[in-house]
Amino acid sequence: MFSHFFKVFRLGVLAGILIGIGGAVNLQLSSMGQPIFGAVFFSFGLMCVCILGANLFTGKVGYLLENDKNYAIDVGIMAIGNIVGAMLVGYLAGVIFPDWTVALPAKFLYGEGATWYGCILRGLGAGAFVYLAVECFKRIESYPAKLIMVCLSISTMVLLGCNHSIANVFYFAYAQIRVAGFDWVNAIVSVIVAMIGNSLGSLILYLLQKALPKCEEKAN
Repeated sequence: MFSHFFKVFRLGVLAGILIGIGGAVNLQLSSMGQPIFGAVFFSFGLMCVCILGANLFTGKVGYLLENDKNYAIDVGIMAIGNIVGAMLVGYLAGVIFPDWTVALPAKFLYGEGATWYGCILRGLGAGAFVYLAVECFKRIESYPAKLIMVCLSISTMVLLGCNHSIANVFYFAYAQIRVAGFDWVNAIVSVIVAMIGNSLGSLILYLLQKALPKCEEKAN
C-alpha cells in the first residue's frame, strides 16, 4: 500500500515539475511581449505529462465518477505531489530569473480584483480544457494529432486566462520570491478555489461527453 501511494505521489511531483516548467516558459515569453508563444509553449508541460504518464490532478479528477474511492484517495495524493513539484520549480525560478513579470501571477489571486465566483468560473474553464486535452490524447490514434490537440486545448486555456490550480502554485511560488510582502494566505485560498473550479469543470465536461452517442452508434 505504501509503495503504491509513494508511486502516486512521486508521479504527482513529476507532473507538478512539468507544469511548473511550462509556466516558467510562459512567464519568460510573456515578459518578452510574446504571450501567444507563451501560451503555446505552456502546453509543453501537459504534453510531457501525457507522454510520460505522470499524475496531474487536473488531468485525473474528471474521471472520479467512473472509479472507486481508492481512486479519489490517489487523486488527493497526486494533488499534494503536484503542489510540491510546482512550488519547487517556482522557488527555483524566483532565484534564477529575477526579471520576469509578476503581473501574470497577480491576476490569479483571489481578492486582487477577482471575485470568488470569477475564480471559480475561470477554474471551470481550465478544468474543461485539460479534460478535453487528456481525453483527446487518449482517443486519437495519430501521435502528431494527439500533440496538436493538447497544444490547441491548453493554448486556448492560457489565452483565455483560465485558472489552472497547479500552474497557479508555480506562479505564486515565483511571486513569493520576487515580491516583498506577498500574501500567501490569499494565494492558498486562490489555489483551493481554483481546485474546486478545475474539478467541477472536468466533471461537467465528463458528464456532457458521456451523454453523447458514440461514433460507432451514430454510424449504425
